[in-house]
Amino acid sequence: MTVDRRFHLLITPTYFEKCHEYGLFGVSEANMNQLANVCKGDIAFFYTTLKLKTRTVGRIYGPYEVISNIFFNDKLVWASSSVDSHKDKYPCRIKLKLLDEHICLNPVTVQTLWDLKDEGKIKSIMDSSALINKAVCNLLAEEGILLLQSLIQSNQVTGFDDSPYKGHSLAEQNVEVFKFRGRGAKEFGMESYLETYLLLNQSKIHQLSGFPIGINEEYQTYILNQVSTYVAGGAIDIVCLYKKTVIDVRLILSAAVFELKKGVLEPTDIDQLIEYIEWAARLIPGCKREMTRGILIGRHFANKSDKRQAILRHVKEIDKIYKIDIYEYRIDDVRQNVIFDKIN
Repeated sequence: MTVDRRFHLLITPTYFEKCHEYGLFGVSEANMNQLANVCKGDIAFFYTTLKLKTRTVGRIYGPYEVISNIFFNDKLVWASSSVDSHKDKYPCRIKLKLLDEHICLNPVTVQTLWDLKDEGKIKSIMDSSALINKAVCNLLAEEGILLLQSLIQSNQVTGFDDSPYKGHSLAEQNVEVFKFRGRGAKEFGMESYLETYLLLNQSKIHQLSGFPIGINEEYQTYILNQVSTYVAGGAIDIVCLYKKTVIDVRLILSAAVFELKKGVLEPTDIDQLIEYIEWAARLIPGCKREMTRGILIGRHFANKSDKRQAILRHVKEIDKIYKIDIYEYRIDDVRQNVIFDKIN
């Protein structure tokens, strides 16, 4: 199974110049999950804002090639941490540089994005709140290609990249996700740790979704995370698309939608997952409810057997319409591993 090169929109209204100078993009530890799905070899664009007299206008720069996976380094680059003024508040980072194949120095206006949305060609970024409340927006492959095309059309002659990329020499330390609380049944300190763990161990995602991996090169996977759901509020934690190449066309075979909870699951979490399954069908071309499996993950129930039974009853009520698997996770901190047990 192969992984498609993915496209991402990196959002930094304030620090774009510094990101370009250092060849870095960073997020806080609480938002590390947003960056965990950005991998070496992916293509990134920057959304930023410029002040023109009394107006603030949006611009999109790129394309950039991601040249590292997510790493930890708190050397001061952008802004001081509230805990330690000598350390940066955005220590979870990636390295990137302008794409060598065609260097684009001129941006396009953010209106380009909305024009594509109005034409029905951009669906994953549904409204302007996605550009305010998030650090990273994953793009569908088709969306990334259209944005890439718009930038190249505005930069028909390749430019010269003279950025010093001061941050490329920084040491790349592993991000730490094994941070727990609780003495009995331990749980992740933040849901972002659980999501980051899965995104950095994507074989776990495939095992949980039940898709046979490693069959041959005809199969591809495309993972999105923190997908905005517009009027529904919130975001889908993880969507995994499974594709197969038939007559040189990549077709979606199936999809898995993940809802993650760091604590014990509640019956209402199933309703939230159902809503996100429906939204995945609306947002992603070729994705249908009938082909989508919902995956709900929460902490081990321990002595809360009443909640476990309530969830199992609720799943049984809707099993003729939705395919949903429920997992509880257990922590093996000695082996730095997370065990997922299916309960239905």
